[in-house]
Amino acid sequence: MSTQTQSPRPEHPVPLHGEGALHPPDESPLPVGTRIGGDVVEGVLGSGGFATVYRVRGPEGHLSALKLLPLDQGPERAARAWREMSLGTRLRHPNLVRQLGAGQWPPDNPRFVWLKLELIDGPTLDEWAPGRTLGEVVERVLEVARALAVSHEAGVLHRDVKEANILVRERTGQAVLVDFGVGYHPAYPTLTKGMFPPGTLPYRAPEAWAYGRAHAGEPGAHYRAGVGDDLYALGVVFYRLLTGRFPFRPAEHGGEDVDAVLHRAPLPPHLVNPRVPLAVEAVCLRLLAKTPEARYPDAVALYGALEALKAGADASWSVPLLPERRPAVKPWFHKARVLAAVGVGLAVALAAWWLTPGQEVATGRGAPEPVRAVAAPRPEAPRKDSAPVKQQPQTSGPQPEAVPTRRKAAVRAACLGLTGAALQACMSAPQQVPPERPAPPPQACPAGAVETMTDMLGLRLGERKSMAWAEPNIMNKKPVRVDADTPLFIPGDWEANRDVRGRGDKVALPDWTWISGRLYVHEGRVYGRFTEARTPLGVTYPVCLELLDTRGNVGVELLPGSAPGKMMVNAVVELRVVDRFR
Repeated sequence: MSTQTQSPRPEHPVPLHGEGALHPPDESPLPVGTRIGGDVVEGVLGSGGFATVYRVRGPEGHLSALKLLPLDQGPERAARAWREMSLGTRLRHPNLVRQLGAGQWPPDNPRFVWLKLELIDGPTLDEWAPGRTLGEVVERVLEVARALAVSHEAGVLHRDVKEANILVRERTGQAVLVDFGVGYHPAYPTLTKGMFPPGTLPYRAPEAWAYGRAHAGEPGAHYRAGVGDDLYALGVVFYRLLTGRFPFRPAEHGGEDVDAVLHRAPLPPHLVNPRVPLAVEAVCLRLLAKTPEARYPDAVALYGALEALKAGADASWSVPLLPERRPAVKPWFHKARVLAAVGVGLAVALAAWWLTPGQEVATGRGAPEPVRAVAAPRPEAPRKDSAPVKQQPQTSGPQPEAVPTRRKAAVRAACLGLTGAALQACMSAPQQVPPERPAPPPQACPAGAVETMTDMLGLRLGERKSMAWAEPNIMNKKPVRVDADTPLFIPGDWEANRDVRGRGDKVALPDWTWISGRLYVHEGRVYGRFTEARTPLGVTYPVCLELLDTRGNVGVELLPGSAPGKMMVNAVVELRVVDRFR
């Protein structure tokens, strides 16, 4: 049940689950003042693939979160919406988000199920964590264990326990488990396509990965999560709170290191952070055991173990686990501030020069590789900020070039506000710029890529699929920073357009398949050639996919905040199946 929001600021959206988009790109969210179920919409709290959550005010002035789930996007979506509503009615506990009401909207021609949810006034667990003591961390984990005990006793599995789905109430300091949007109850049939239920890969239990490897390629094979999956995910959360890192590092290709999850023990927390007591470490590592039988039998047993830890607490429990380290102030601090101001001025100047039409960001990575080369733009690729160039009148005598003039103006603008030595250094510093590089030539796809995509995977030349960058804020749809080799992943199965295997399997590439390639910047747009797909089980395919924006234009627009070596782009893009890079 995806909900609400919060933060000390005071509110922010909680990540939401599902595929697709609730609002088409050209449709705006509901306007302020819309009345739903007796409540009035005051604004958007957050939006995810399957729903949008609004802040609403009731007749007596109470604020709540109201989640809209679509009914008119197929029977599967409708069934998912009704299931989430039903799951919420089974859960009542201070450490579980409360569902306050539900219904259909609009009343005369329903297109949505609405869920009215408690609005939690507090940050997500990862936002809350910095500077917290061991005692506070154990208390929050204990509260989540209590929430899971109540949920599991009601027959409901969460299936996506992670920091972003745990809020900490500002008023009481207690943890609240939210977002049962991908939860499961045996009374409701599964709605999941593919091998695995929805979830977040770094929190997936070893037994799930083992099942996937053992049943890869079997038609209809589907992993059923259990209590042990929720406990393992809470173990990952606990490990991160104790150490500030995940139990296992990512694999070289950027995805999960499945072999490590299956066969290697995580580094003991006390080696990462000496402030972690061995008794606390033992509870955490038991949650991360390779089999569910080796973990705690249920959340109630985990709760008892955490209570026993609290009984043995000493003075070390009041010391911050991961204190923020601040460097001492040095005698040269004032001079450093001047140099920093100069650096900021020069950075702004370079950014202003670089954003001038006709300039290009240099990635500093050398010439393109033969196969995974950065993509050249097509000649007709449009620029969003393009406009007719006004012809300048000709005059006699030599005239300064327009671009150097713009550069000088940018430098002057960047230096405004600086004084003294900083101003002098800013104006006199040499203005170095990244060199122009020629666009890569047209290029053939990797060997066997077209046949693999069309014959083996069942994809069609020219078809498109939404993708997301490997960044933590993609669900909030904020701009993300990418490098020349930042991979994309598939948020939801990429289904084949036909049954090429003769077994009714329509999934060409499963959820969280990583797509690797190279990026290229030209005239304010980022172009990409993607040549390898790697599934969560480690199977790789050669592919030939080009980068598009969500309007179908080749390449994506660079966003404000970009600079040489720093590409800021929209979080969600598309890839198109091609038979050659042009």
